[in-house]
Amino acid sequence: MRPCDIRGSRGAAALMALALLSVLSVGASAADAPVHFQARVLWIAGQTLMVATDDDRSIAVDLTHVAQDQYQRLGSNDRVVVTGTIPTERNRVVAASIEQLEP
Repeated sequence: MRPCDIRGSRGAAALMALALLSVLSVGASAADAPVHFQARVLWIAGQTLMVATDDDRSIAVDLTHVAQDQYQRLGSNDRVVVTGTIPTERNRVVAASIEQLEP
């Protein structure tokens, strides 16, 4: 009986690649935490919306993935619902949608 050398085996290499891909895909989906919250508009500049939550926390919102018609008419103190994700850096919310609430 001869010993099995897994280092040269294509099956082992494929298994290692599959394991690595599954770890990376789980890590990527876990890193972007979904969020949904109400806030008050402080200001808008370019692709950034700055909002304040009811407990006065300021949050930068990245608008690059939101259609402009969802935020072009917003003004200071307007109430909005932000839906999006928090990226790995945790320094902003990447918005998927911005919904203006009635006053």
